Amino acid sequence: MHTELPAELCQTEIDVPALVADLRMLVRSGRMRNYWHLPPAETFNLLGIGHDLPEHVRATLDWYGPLEIWRDPEHGVSDIMFNGPPHDPFFIVQHGAMLNSGVHVHSGWIEWVRRQLLVRSGKLAHIYNAEPGRLLAQGVADRMRFAVTRPPITPYGISLSVRMLPERWPTIDDMVHGGTLSREAADLLLEALACGASVLVAGRTGSGKTTLTAALTQAIGRSKRLVLIEDGGELPRSMNSVHIEVLEEEHTFSQAVTFALRQKPHYIVVGEVRGGEAMAMLQAAATGHPGIGTIHAGNVQGALRNLERMAMLGLASESSGAGQAAAQIVRSLISSDMVNLIVVHIGMAANGRRTILAIDEVLRQGSHGQSGEHFPTNPLFQHDAVSGALMRVGNVNAAWGLGRL
Repeated sequence: MHTELPAELCQTEIDVPALVADLRMLVRSGRMRNYWHLPPAETFNLLGIGHDLPEHVRATLDWYGPLEIWRDPEHGVSDIMFNGPPHDPFFIVQHGAMLNSGVHVHSGWIEWVRRQLLVRSGKLAHIYNAEPGRLLAQGVADRMRFAVTRPPITPYGISLSVRMLPERWPTIDDMVHGGTLSREAADLLLEALACGASVLVAGRTGSGKTTLTAALTQAIGRSKRLVLIEDGGELPRSMNSVHIEVLEEEHTFSQAVTFALRQKPHYIVVGEVRGGEAMAMLQAAATGHPGIGTIHAGNVQGALRNLERMAMLGLASESSGAGQAAAQIVRSLISSDMVNLIVVHIGMAANGRRTILAIDEVLRQGSHGQSGEHFPTNPLFQHDAVSGALMRVGNVNAAWGLGRL
């Protein structure tokens, strides 16, 4: 179908792709380093490139000013950060190490980056707004997951935190070959998902939770229908999948999980479990709609306690309060043989490499136990610090793998 360009764009007769290519060439060649201290408009005038570009076109360019210094994959940069004060440098994470880049730019370029991220992620609908967006904003634009602020939330200026997403997500085979997990552990996880178990991927920030989740969803997405719920489109899609982006002003994660039940999913995937949606996920799993989710935690027990706490919040919002009865409901779901919960803890080994540190299954407990108490688990794999290998330490207790795995 032919789509006509806006009349004002046709009148300018600007070759936007060629303009973007020229801008990227200027960054790669190093010529732009002499101009980052100047405002964007002055820079464009001095370079004689894009100086007559209308604002509505400039705001939609697939070009992010100083971020372009590190966007090429060969640089090995995973994160780009700017902390707010105008004369501060950018900090980057390159090959796993946080570094002072030494790159200083005019504050106008920081606003340029923020505006481009908001526009191209769909967070800013009206590009003519003098002060676009809210005080806090996050999303995904052109394979960059970002979180940005502006004053007065950050009184010293706009802050940027950008995570570069991979052009190709690693597969389970890639992770096995790279030593993140063993073939035996990978096969067990895939069998668990094929049999309808739920998987909770736990770890600290930057531990690789999303990467492992993407590998698992790519594997089961060949035969299962997935509904993926995120606040930014990070996870890769499969042939038979629906992606739901949670917009805070429209609906909550809990509402999205409930809505997902009407999409006939084999699996409900929540990019990050961090609130009352934990209860909705447990209820969905108990009724035949298992889930995959990530959660911030430093170990298996920490993950289960965080899941319990979040589910309690979800249950309290549905009823008159929490209390011991609510705690027993939550614990009975987490340890239910209908949920069949597997917890995978991913983190950094002593050698600094990402690896699976533990895989446990939650044992059936019913409603016994008090809130915050230790959850009974059956360790299946544990990382051995001496050998650096993921060792098999137990067999599956749940019916889906009993006597087989």
